[in-house]
Amino acid sequence: MLELGVVEHSDSPWASPVVLVPKPHSKDGKKEMRFCVDYRGLNLVTKTDAHPIPRADELIDTLASAKYLSTFDLTAGYWQIKLSEDAKPKTAFSTIGGHYQFTAMPFGLKNAPATFQRLVNTVLQGLEAFSAAYLDDIAVFSSSWDDHLVHLWKVLEALQKAGLTIKASKCQIGQGKVVYLGHLVGGEQIAPLQGKIQTIIDWVPPTTQTQVRAFLGLTGYYRRFIKNYGSIAAPLNDLTSKKMPKKVLWTANCQKAFEELNQAMCSAPVLKSPCYSKKFYVQTDASELGVGAVLSQLNSEGQDQPVAFISRRLTPREKRWSAIEREAFAVVWALKKLRPYLFGTHFIVQTDHKPLLWLKQMKGENPKLLR
Repeated sequence: MLELGVVEHSDSPWASPVVLVPKPHSKDGKKEMRFCVDYRGLNLVTKTDAHPIPRADELIDTLASAKYLSTFDLTAGYWQIKLSEDAKPKTAFSTIGGHYQFTAMPFGLKNAPATFQRLVNTVLQGLEAFSAAYLDDIAVFSSSWDDHLVHLWKVLEALQKAGLTIKASKCQIGQGKVVYLGHLVGGEQIAPLQGKIQTIIDWVPPTTQTQVRAFLGLTGYYRRFIKNYGSIAAPLNDLTSKKMPKKVLWTANCQKAFEELNQAMCSAPVLKSPCYSKKFYVQTDASELGVGAVLSQLNSEGQDQPVAFISRRLTPREKRWSAIEREAFAVVWALKKLRPYLFGTHFIVQTDHKPLLWLKQMKGENPKLLR
């Protein structure tokens, strides 16, 4: 880093600790370590930059409907942003070789993601109709090959003018499907990466809260592929409570939930990208543990294909509701949750709870249900 000019010698009174984090295994099987600085202390006294980070699921939905896709990964993205003279001393760290400070924005700073997202948004301003970015992952999407060539030229030209460099080995150019944010997208379809599925399959039962959170974090990222994820994962979520011991008590219910999530990921369906000119179908359901819904549309073959699964567990108060109240709540909650998809479109709500049809004839007998 010193040779690259990313760090320089420092006499700063600030000093954050250095940590070495194992990198994912490389293709040749060698284990490597990643140099990191723990900036938690500095972050505690840093004002928050509220610039929004885009929702990954919205970007994935947008890309999946395109016919041609290209993606770019910026080389050491954060390091392409230079620090001000005032900011440099605050990034200082000590090693056996001396005291140093960063000249470029390091990983770990509280506001680094917001700062980088603002930069990329500014660079791509005016190109939003065919480009998107999640931090340093930039995507270009088009409906025709001729348009795609023009769009690529405009995005690359914008990056060049901004002085940003891309890593050629991680580029995907002019593809029908691309890997983006942990998903395989394109051809109006969305699927989880097989490598991520295998990681979940190979996961051994957790023994600590940290391990449980890691497992839930990975499976939760793909919860849109899992029907009733909230209810299935409830026993594992209970283990992460502050009232529970850090060394978890692994019960039969926990093992069942663990195995069900593994099985659900093994059989995860390929999702359809949403088409807002077509009718949506919302299938809702409720149990004693939670509520859930499936958003779907008819594909090109006229078959019903899921767009997304949503779910959540019920609170102790909600669990005491009657069956019809839980089923009605499932409909209301699902429509609110799916509002970004359903607003301004035609959709049909489907339920297997026939008593809900009685609501059409109600005339004030149950104000709670009417609401």
